[in-house]
Amino acid sequence: MSRLVITKKQRRSIVSVAVVLLLGTVVAVGSLGGDSTTSSRGELPVESFELFSGGEATFADFGDKPLVINFWASWCPACVAELPEFQSASEQYGEELVFLGLANSDQRNASIALASDVGLTYTLGDDPKGDLFRSLGLIAMPSTIFVTADGEILEIFGGQLNERALTERIDELVAAS
Repeated sequence: MSRLVITKKQRRSIVSVAVVLLLGTVVAVGSLGGDSTTSSRGELPVESFELFSGGEATFADFGDKPLVINFWASWCPACVAELPEFQSASEQYGEELVFLGLANSDQRNASIALASDVGLTYTLGDDPKGDLFRSLGLIAMPSTIFVTADGEILEIFGGQLNERALTERIDELVAAS
């Protein structure tokens, strides 16, 4: 019986391929709208952000209804893919809660162009340097935060949400508020 001999260089290559495959699997699972959730992480930041429509706002300005905050960017394929789902949900649930889309670390003109192309009509703002994103401890793009009417972070979801996953979370948010 012959013995298989693997050199150090081959071993490193095998390990590298395994790491790439593992990372690819993690990204793929997160982009399927699967269970990439994280529970509540405290309070929302008090810093203001610019609105695409002009002026500034804070998260507290939206405090009378449940709030769905979605961090997105034009350079993020998963973000672009889920934006129509958020528009559809905002049309369906618009009377019950507030949708806020924050462009994260994106060029403003690219964000505005994408929002126009997709036909987003809910409130949009800008987090140009990602300060709010980082202050919330977020790392995944896109990230969505579900906040009750009294300001409690019900859930933080990192990754792309499909229609079913978004609707389930919105229903839970409305029921909790």
